[in-house]
Amino acid sequence: MDWREQRRLLVVKAAAFIAVMYAFFNSRVRLAQRSRPRITYAPMSAMDEERQANQDKTYNCNDIECVAMLRMCRAPFFNLCNLFRERHLLRDTINSNIEKQVAMFLHVVGHNQRFRVIHQNFRRSIETVSRYFRVVLYAIGELREEMIRAPSNETSLKITNNHRWYPYFKVIK
Repeated sequence: MDWREQRRLLVVKAAAFIAVMYAFFNSRVRLAQRSRPRITYAPMSAMDEERQANQDKTYNCNDIECVAMLRMCRAPFFNLCNLFRERHLLRDTINSNIEKQVAMFLHVVGHNQRFRVIHQNFRRSIETVSRYFRVVLYAIGELREEMIRAPSNETSLKITNNHRWYPYFKVIK
């Protein structure tokens, strides 16, 4: 095989490799775009801008604000939302994505708030807050086998070795 034939073969292999890489990256981009469609019908109103600012303040800002609002750091919060999304337990709607739904639920549970307060904070109707609360509660209930453990009857070593706390855990016979 002469050098011209080797060069032509090398060019063909390089072109095939570039074509395969382009197809791979193009398919990944399309898959990412298809997984979370963004639907907007009109320019943002003042209410929508206020909702977006509240969302940014709640869980897109920093861990301190996220813990203060949701009683959870950002990483576990987004992991929980992604778990709900992957298992198809929750789904994005035109008006509210999964993160907002879970944030409303955690705000109610974490602060013992009434739906009327959440309605003011998230700028949604009380009926919407109630509906998302029930949907997220059902989704969490579906994870009960994996996430919720029954309490054990064993007393931890930290308590049994401490004379201050252990008298309260002794079993009276």
